[in-house]
Amino acid sequence: MKNKLSIIIVTWNTAQITLKCIQTINKFLKDPEIIVVDNGSTDNTITEIENFRHSLKTENCKLKIISNGANLGFSKANNIGLKQATNELILFMNSDIELIDGSMNDLINYFQNNNNIGIIGPKFLNPNLTPQASVFPQQSATNAFKEFWLNQKDSYSKYIPKTEKPTKVWAISGGCILTRKSFFKSIGGWNEKYFFYFEDMDLCRKINQVGQDVIFFPQCQIVHRHGASGAKLADSNNQWRRLIPGSKKYHGLFNHYLINLIIWSGQKFQKIIQLLSPNKKEDLQ
Repeated sequence: MKNKLSIIIVTWNTAQITLKCIQTINKFLKDPEIIVVDNGSTDNTITEIENFRHSLKTENCKLKIISNGANLGFSKANNIGLKQATNELILFMNSDIELIDGSMNDLINYFQNNNNIGIIGPKFLNPNLTPQASVFPQQSATNAFKEFWLNQKDSYSKYIPKTEKPTKVWAISGGCILTRKSFFKSIGGWNEKYFFYFEDMDLCRKINQVGQDVIFFPQCQIVHRHGASGAKLADSNNQWRRLIPGSKKYHGLFNHYLINLIIWSGQKFQKIIQLLSPNKKEDLQ
């Protein structure tokens, strides 16, 4: 790599998965600066990371720990980590990410050779190594109608691009993104109005507005233990409620309610269509 890399990981009560994340980084990336920003964990996250740092027998992995003392949210914690980063290349990575090979180096090299890229992200895999959706179309009422009323898949919801080549997309998950420090600061960094969720959508919207590209790079594959980094914020039955504050900020109140009405009514409409289909009629007779 032409330039060294700073990796920023925000953590909150995720000791073991954060440790696993750091271990895989240290295994597959050369000379990284790793900045762990802890949002007031009450488990043994900081202790585990400190113990790992002391166990290192090499100076190649520079590991910093920033303790916020309270949960300041994803965006603000990432911005705090960014201020401590000493390198131009910045990789924001969720604590529930694991590298499985050296393909992140390919992503970094591609990024360095293309100056029009604002951010770039890898292909996500589930823990069983099946593909995981991580790309978003433009979020609008029109696209919601296309998907939930007209059955045009991948018009609104998160999806997996059917390509093995670097591809320009509207938005990617903020779980693992590479950018340049100078560019990221020029667009204002992470929007701290968002505590958790929709901050990546807001980021990608800004990048599109300034004419830079958002790139999905499927040649690099990583494991993402989806939801693990925020699992303790709410029980499983109420996880969806965490999306509401961010959605209102991102869409505005009118579009938030309009889009949710389109999705809800479209889902009801599709159920009615299924019940009235010829096969269903035969089953009911």
